[in-house]
Amino acid sequence: MLTPTGTIPRTEKFIASYERDVLFYDVFWHVDGGRVILIGPPPIDLAPLYQEMTTVAVPSGRVVRLKRHHSRKVWLFSAEVPEGTSHLDISFAGVVQRVEIGLNHSPFFAGENLLFTLSKNNDLGWVRDWAHFHVVNQGVSAVLVFDNGSDRYTLDELAATLTSVKGLRKTAVVRVPFRYTGPDEAMESNKFWAHFLQPSTFTGMFRRYGAQANGILNCDIDELAVPTGAQTVFETATASRSGTVYFRNLWIEPVPEHERVEGYRHRDFRQVLAEADYRQTPTQKWALTPQRRWLQNLKIHPYTHLLKNRPPFTRHKPLTAYIAHFKAISTGWKYDRPVVLSTAAALRREPTLDRALDRAFPD
Repeated sequence: MLTPTGTIPRTEKFIASYERDVLFYDVFWHVDGGRVILIGPPPIDLAPLYQEMTTVAVPSGRVVRLKRHHSRKVWLFSAEVPEGTSHLDISFAGVVQRVEIGLNHSPFFAGENLLFTLSKNNDLGWVRDWAHFHVVNQGVSAVLVFDNGSDRYTLDELAATLTSVKGLRKTAVVRVPFRYTGPDEAMESNKFWAHFLQPSTFTGMFRRYGAQANGILNCDIDELAVPTGAQTVFETATASRSGTVYFRNLWIEPVPEHERVEGYRHRDFRQVLAEADYRQTPTQKWALTPQRRWLQNLKIHPYTHLLKNRPPFTRHKPLTAYIAHFKAISTGWKYDRPVVLSTAAALRREPTLDRALDRAFPD
């Protein structure tokens, strides 16, 4: 754990949420079938122990060398192992842990337009609408949800929600049973320094699940990729020089069109601040075509808002879509975002959002 930089004390809430028990989040075969990928959080103060770590292929007993492909928040190793290897014996701090090498599931999503997210306890109605919107407006054909310990419903219920969405050919739910470390108020310069799980999960998604997809789009449940014309995000990514594109953010205010007794949905919110302009806002999410040669470099790590270690020529920011970020579609895990029935702020309807919502939800 890093040493605090300011005078604010470290909270018990942060300490309880800090992931202190995981060496690797995932160990699996590379899509080429000849290498093993190991993904985990950075070591911070355990770096000397990583230097002494040894890895042995099972059943051959051969010591294998781990090659590093790291970024600031994700430690990724690759290892060439003997044919017939099924497990790795990892010796760390005097303890030997036998780890099974997981399958690579990229063939399952081969050729699909894949939408994915990391989620916890989001309303199943929101999840269904989120997937349906992207099927209708972006040509999504497959959805992958990483579930980080939801306790409002079972994984089977979440999976059934996805399979109920017409137009989806492939769906999957993957359990992610690790701590999602909260903000560290004692680190004044970067209170989110310990957010390792999300970028690690995204990097694992790219290497284990999406490597053979036609295209990949990342959006949270409270985000919808709104087209501004006829081109989908996947078509935009394919047409770009690098195969990667970044989309700008537009906050959708939590003021509903009508008061409702039951829960609110994305379709109920259509207003933005009068001066809001998605053409001028920061980028929020990305889409890419994973087959490009430069993306095969294992040092490329998909983070929440960008691809880490990306070369300069990949920074394409088209206006063919933007990310509508709904303030009211929230479980309140990070901070409270309540629905408000009136506001003193000047608001307006956003025509592109109206059209996209009406296409997806004509009733």
